[in-house]
This record gives sequence, C-alpha cells and structure tokens, in this order.
Amino acid sequence: MAEIKREQLAAMNQHYQKFSFDYFLDCQQKAMFSNIELWCGASHFWLDSEGYGDCVSLKKKLRSRNMKVVSVTSPSCAYQYQYAAMEPFHMERSRRYFSNGICVAHELEAKISVVNSGWGYAGEDEDDMWKRSAENLHALAERAGTLGVTLAMESLRGDESNIVNNLASAKKMFEIVNHPNLKMTADTIATGAAGETLTQWFDAFGENLVHMHFLDGDPYVHNAWGDGNTPLERQIAVMETYGYAGYLVQEIADERYFADPLAADLKNMRVLERFLTD
Repeated sequence: MAEIKREQLAAMNQHYQKFSFDYFLDCQQKAMFSNIELWCGASHFWLDSEGYGDCVSLKKKLRSRNMKVVSVTSPSCAYQYQYAAMEPFHMERSRRYFSNGICVAHELEAKISVVNSGWGYAGEDEDDMWKRSAENLHALAERAGTLGVTLAMESLRGDESNIVNNLASAKKMFEIVNHPNLKMTADTIATGAAGETLTQWFDAFGENLVHMHFLDGDPYVHNAWGDGNTPLERQIAVMETYGYAGYLVQEIADERYFADPLAADLKNMRVLERFLTD
C-alpha cells in the first residue's frame, strides 16, 4: 500500500477563524498534528501592510505543544491585498503586506511562504496583468532570498484568477519570473478543477514542486478527506513514484466546517492514518 510519513502532514487554521488560535492549537494536539501552515488571518495572527503580530509569543505557544510552523500563507483572495494589483497605491501596499508575510515566515523559522499570481481586471490587457504579477513575484522572491525563505506559488481556480489558473499558465509564470527563490505548490483543489493530475505537475516541475495543499476535492471544494471524490491512494502512489518529501497541508477551508472544525480534523486524520508511516 502507498504510504506517506506522518511528519509530512501539516494542519491549517483557516477553518478555525471563529475560534481562538489557542483552541486551534489544542485541537491539533488532539488530532495528532505537529506541523502548521499559518494562515495569517485576524484574530489568529495579525498581518497587514504596516506590520504583524508577536512572533516571539507565538513561538512560545508552539514550543509548549511541541509544534512548529513550517509554512505561511498571507491571505489574498478575499482581502484587499493581491499580487497583480493595478493601481500604484494598491500595489505598493500589497507588496509591503506580502513582504511582511515573508518576514513572519523568517521569524517563525518556516522555510516556505505560499504565494499566487493574483488577478487582473476583467477585460484588461492580458500582457499588462501578467507583467505586474511577474514583476511583483520577482521582487518578493528577491526579498525572500535575503531571509532564507522560499516562495511556493500555487495555481488558483479559474473563478479566482485570470492569470495563473492551470498548469500551462503556472509553468509560463514560473519561467517568466525565473528566480531561484520561486518554487511551486500543487494545490489539489485548483489542479482538480482544471482537470489536471499530480503526475502532470511533477512532470512539469520536478524537484521545483516543493509544497502541496493536499485536499479531497469534488473537485472544486476544499473538503476534508472522505468528503470528496479524490482517489487518495492513487495520489499518494504518484508522490511515492516521484519521491515527493515535502509537506502535505490540510487546507480544509469550506465554510461548512467552520462550526465544528475539530470534527473535520479528526475525520480527516482518520482517513489519512491508513496511509501513514511514522
């Protein structure tokens, strides 16, 4: 049977946004997670263009539970910051925001900051939106390189971005930015929505595919494992074939999990445990 290592699993806090961050951490202990991808959303951890929360205090909380942050997400899709902003003021604030997110990753000793392409206005010139996105990602990769952080770019669904929303556009942006500190994230919801397979993504990016948002899609919804129709064992077998050793982030983000996120995490882990090796 295909197997993954328990240490590859990482929990995410987005579906706990109606609860305190301490509650989230306590629940991850119950669910047997020790790695976290930090979703920097209020009120869990403050992040904006002017600054960010107390990393020292957060690290103490993590150490007391034998946990660590392995990656950081600076939310963009439903918020005022995005990677391809058109207006100069909007772009300047967005770049400061994402730079602060990279600093958070550095202070928490996380090696990865997850990014995306952003999006352009409907009907605007495609070259213009691509140029803004690529220039911003290159500048952020430069900043990340000075702090020992790697940017890992995910594709988005077609309803979320008109720039990078499938494998072809992801490869195009990766080649345009052409920076050693920009690598790739495979998000199995976005890839599934585009009708793509992990095999195609590994063939396209090889060792540059360093991170994964690993969910049970249908294919559009960020489901806990067991609630979608993604063939889990086949996905794990593909990762074994390509020697993937990066993190598998459980980005359980659908709103139906918000009322009882611990139940979702426990169910999710029960499904994954069949494939775990310690």
